[in-house]
Amino acid sequence: MRSIGNYVGLVALAAAMTITGEVNAQFISAGNENTGTLKTADSSRLQDASRMGRTSGAKAAAFQELYDYETSHKNLTDEIFPYQRLLHKAYVLMLAEQHIITQQEAKAIFGGLAIADRQAAADPSLRLYLPYEAAVIKAAGSVGGKMHTGRSRNDMDNTTHRMYLRDQLLQIIRAVTGLRAALMEKAGEHLETVMVVYTHRKEAQPVTLAHYLTGIDESLSKCLDRYIELYARIDQCPLGSGASGGTAWPLNRERLATLLGFSGLVTNTIEGVAGWDHIAEFAADNSIYMSDLSRLASEVQLWSTDEYNVAELDNSFAGISSMMPQKKNPDALERTRKAAALVTGQLSAILISLNGIEYQHSGVRLMIEPKSLDAVLAATHTMTGVIKTLQIRKAVMLKYAKENYSTMTDLADLLVQYGKLDFREAHEIIAAVINQALADQLTADRITPAMINAATEKKLGRQLIIPASALAAALDPQQSIRRKTGTGMPAPSAVQQMLRNGQATLATQLKWLTTHETTLSGAAARLAPLTI
Repeated sequence: MRSIGNYVGLVALAAAMTITGEVNAQFISAGNENTGTLKTADSSRLQDASRMGRTSGAKAAAFQELYDYETSHKNLTDEIFPYQRLLHKAYVLMLAEQHIITQQEAKAIFGGLAIADRQAAADPSLRLYLPYEAAVIKAAGSVGGKMHTGRSRNDMDNTTHRMYLRDQLLQIIRAVTGLRAALMEKAGEHLETVMVVYTHRKEAQPVTLAHYLTGIDESLSKCLDRYIELYARIDQCPLGSGASGGTAWPLNRERLATLLGFSGLVTNTIEGVAGWDHIAEFAADNSIYMSDLSRLASEVQLWSTDEYNVAELDNSFAGISSMMPQKKNPDALERTRKAAALVTGQLSAILISLNGIEYQHSGVRLMIEPKSLDAVLAATHTMTGVIKTLQIRKAVMLKYAKENYSTMTDLADLLVQYGKLDFREAHEIIAAVINQALADQLTADRITPAMINAATEKKLGRQLIIPASALAAALDPQQSIRRKTGTGMPAPSAVQQMLRNGQATLATQLKWLTTHETTLSGAAARLAPLTI
């Protein structure tokens, strides 16, 4: 299921066309802004027998999306069809305005379109263009064939693809802004929550959960920037390109672009039907974004293991074993990672389809499938809910940071500052201290000045007595974090600045989104009442 976006609006559009024969719906619905309300799926509707044992509570509606998209029977033809109807109206209007057909002919074609739309609602085979056109001609008479004057399925398909992808892109942007908001809200709650950041899956340095989450947010902001840049390349109208060489009919391509809410044209008529870069780019941007989401899901899954035990999923985003009653499975996280694999596979398929063809219109090219786009939306909604409801075990995180050697770089820095050593000498001395501590089964917070002095004597042949108070300060992960106040670092003051910056970029992205949603809605509102 979808909680935001255009699909609901398009279903309403198709229904309205079936009943009235008129185009009276928007290209896009602004939808839900994911401002924080989590809904659970309707158990009476789902009859979900998997909700048992430790996760017997209701499943989150956002989590249910990850199941629904996998079993969906959507196909590209049905998804594109509502846009085809919009295209026909705009094109017939333009033909009449250019005096290529008469006003009376245009009215007759509109009548045939209304009848064909009602028939297509009941008969999916009519949603392909040539059967649909035959239905229009049957309803309107031979004049219905004039609808296709000066155009080809090539430029029609590329136009409706762009209209569909344009709306889908805005839905994805809306969803990612919701995830960014959730990440920043969670970060604001955990400015002082100490955790260890890992490299190579080995403990590295102490940071805060807020520092980690603002890192994820910065990455997602760049994903949004890529999507926003892509929108301008999708929002170009190829209609009027014909089969590829254009037409001698005096089409008004700029008028078509305006009627359909495009900001400009794909100018060259060959590019109008041969161009596929925007589709490959969309699939690539989805793959990059979903790889980021998958990495976040993978890390949270590690945190939630019994061995790490620093985070726990809310029951509404977890699954259960059918056999083992102790299990609380990170199902939302694994299904998110699975969705990322599907999306990446879509990119590979599209690129392979393009690799073996020439620069021309070709049926070999693969389009982004609705299932792939639904996977992006479902995973984004799910991870938004996961982040909002994630339970953090602060004490366990702090214990790991104190005991498991995450402050050893701070200790080496102390030797450089206090003992006037170069960093490589300090690095080797502390490495020797760690080896001794591990051999003696000592945690990091039990390292003593005597251990450092012994290692220094062995390595450098001289003594180095570190005051106990200085040693304790270097080993304390909370003090380590507070010392790191530079730009982008984990001190609360630095993280707060990153949050302010993130909120500013998010506000800019939301403003852009609202503007473009409004633009498409306005174009639809202007097209709907237009008549001959």
